[in-house]
Amino acid sequence: MLSNGSTRVAFDASRGGRVAQVWFDDVPLLVGEGPGVDGVLGWGSYPMVPWAGRLAGGRFQFRRDVVAMPANERTHAMHGVGFLHAWDIVGSGTSSLVARLDLDAVGWPFKSRCEQRISLGPDSLHMEMSIHGTDREFPAQVGWHPWFLPPSVLDVAFDTMFIRDVDGIATTETRAPVDPPWDDCFSDAIREPRLVVNGVEVRLSSTCRYWVVYTASPNGVCVEPQSGIPNAFNSRPESDLDIVGTARVLQHAFTWRFAR
Repeated sequence: MLSNGSTRVAFDASRGGRVAQVWFDDVPLLVGEGPGVDGVLGWGSYPMVPWAGRLAGGRFQFRRDVVAMPANERTHAMHGVGFLHAWDIVGSGTSSLVARLDLDAVGWPFKSRCEQRISLGPDSLHMEMSIHGTDREFPAQVGWHPWFLPPSVLDVAFDTMFIRDVDGIATTETRAPVDPPWDDCFSDAIREPRLVVNGVEVRLSSTCRYWVVYTASPNGVCVEPQSGIPNAFNSRPESDLDIVGTARVLQHAFTWRFAR
């Protein structure tokens, strides 16, 4: 358990290196485990690494490497491998921690590791994630998948929405956003996403350019920053991807600010 002022966080290293719960003024903000909740994909706030969202067919090709990852959503591989495995806590204090996962030890074919850094302020939660390569180069993404309890206010606004194909996979085609329900990727935020959950205002900011917003569950809503669009390894040219190698690290941050 981490704490600082009015903010507390439970981190579950063994269940995918996820933030299991966040409290502000003792008020819970995230969906927890329980009846009707998917025991893997449907609770807490978990890391998406080394890709985010759906990877079509669980496959992609990068240079000479053809990569196949296990499907976990119909025929697709969704949200990476980080949320499926135990992480090692390599540093911790009363209000911060560092966790690490060797990606190549859990099925990713490129030698690499991911680090999460989590720190609390009296009224904030700050998370960082980085991917470090130790051999040949590879494409990578990071993202966060928080399950917020049903909000009384969901205030999100973007200029751009990515069109999904008949299989629900984001394409590179865009349009002006349409009304919810959403399971969609957006970019060009007009303002920072904001929710009110159990009377607590939560303002979100990220160094990631893209956001996926999911509103199709009665359990809660997801507002997910991602460093790239879903399925980018298949739909984008290499020049548009983040490439990690021994001299190239991918790093992003996600910050929550709380108020009553």
